Amino acid sequence: MVNLVEDWEVFEGYAGDKQGFYQVLGDAETVEIRVAIGRLGFKREFANKSDSLLNHILSFCKFQKYIKISENVRDEFFFK
Repeated sequence: MVNLVEDWEVFEGYAGDKQGFYQVLGDAETVEIRVAIGRLGFKREFANKSDSLLNHILSFCKFQKYIKISENVRDEFFFK
């Protein structure tokens, strides 16, 4: 279970040197970003890719060397 935090500044302040993961979902216009650190998570949908908060979050994740997740697969389906 992941506990969601609504305020990015609070989430970023909590991050410190902890290992994190992030995922970017969306089509041509709408983008959703999800970031997880331990049992805390942040997610938000943005109307366009040029949103300043979205770009700040992406820069933060790259600077912190968070691992980008491409997709999710259930454990029982990972190995064939």
